Amino acid sequence: MVIRYLKCIVAASMIMMISGCWSQINFDQLTVVSAIGLDLDEDQKLQVSLQLVNPTLPVAAGGATQQRRAVAIYTATGHTIHEAIEIIKKQSKKNLFFSQTRAILISEKLAKNGLSNIVDYFWREPNQNFNSWVLISNSTAKDALSRSKELLAVSSDEWKAYLKDKTNNTARGGIELYQFLSRLNQSSYEAAVPGISPFASESKQIIMEIGKLAVFNGDKMSGWLSLDESRIVNWLSRSSKTGVIQVKIKNDEFIDFDLTNIHIKTTAQFKNNQLVMSILMKCDAHIKTSTEALDLASQQVSHTIETKLNQYLNTGIKHTLHKTFDTYQSDAVGFGDVVHRTYPEKWKSIEANWGATLKTIELAVDTDVRLVKSGLLINRSIKKDDKDD
Repeated sequence: MVIRYLKCIVAASMIMMISGCWSQINFDQLTVVSAIGLDLDEDQKLQVSLQLVNPTLPVAAGGATQQRRAVAIYTATGHTIHEAIEIIKKQSKKNLFFSQTRAILISEKLAKNGLSNIVDYFWREPNQNFNSWVLISNSTAKDALSRSKELLAVSSDEWKAYLKDKTNNTARGGIELYQFLSRLNQSSYEAAVPGISPFASESKQIIMEIGKLAVFNGDKMSGWLSLDESRIVNWLSRSSKTGVIQVKIKNDEFIDFDLTNIHIKTTAQFKNNQLVMSILMKCDAHIKTSTEALDLASQQVSHTIETKLNQYLNTGIKHTLHKTFDTYQSDAVGFGDVVHRTYPEKWKSIEANWGATLKTIELAVDTDVRLVKSGLLINRSIKKDDKDD
């Protein structure tokens, strides 16, 4: 009798140890979604385009090395993103894997119409990669995904590598999905998203250029900043600590600078109920090239260059902030966060009208740029750029 019970216990234990296949994933039917494109069609419905990675690249007959493209683009339309994606699943006859999505492209038309309808999907989708990089396309997102030609076989891999530096940190003003979704509903720090646009190369192939920033007011895109303005917003929002700029010193004399070690300190203060935002920018400046010969052994020449460079940055910061605040009514640099941390009680009374308060902010900008490494030059001089000879 005891032996019978022991046999039953052993049999039950063995059954429990046997792994089942009810939740098995068939990898032959699984495809990685490398990029998502979102557009608004003529009927005001969502158009979703998915860049699917092609896992098999068969060699052409005869041993030739020509291969098919590494990705395939599938597009569908629906009232919601979920509806469109379900249609794409039927088209591709694959299960879609979103956890490795590199980039999410949103067309300018859709961004200006408002993104409130798409935010809920990304928050609720359990397999979504919240570290995907968000980009605004000035053409349709489908066109950007379909026509792009990059050095890497999968174009979204190239965009991700550009927006993220070697230390795995955000660079060049890039914004990831989790940050983007939060800032669409955050008045104290609104979204500024890199734009992506087609650029025709000499080989007549279309490559995608990432540069200007799209500024948001709430969940709607307000407009574009120029390349110079975008660079300044990236510095003030601490998305970038380097930059290359060109400054006119006098007449036809131009100098290219490489700015490094950029540090920004922002403070808030109320004076007679007037909000004053103070910005201190410190950095090192390396002279890369000049259209005229420079004698850096002369203290007067060095002082003149530093003065012109500081004036250029001071003016540029004020102009960019006034455009962002007055024209776009967007706090893309996070001044509201600074006020909130410094005056939490005061913030409660001004938060609701923060967009209007932005226009009344008094700016106090101070730049401290230091020329470095000039002493390593032979005779401390820079000759005229050969390109102008």
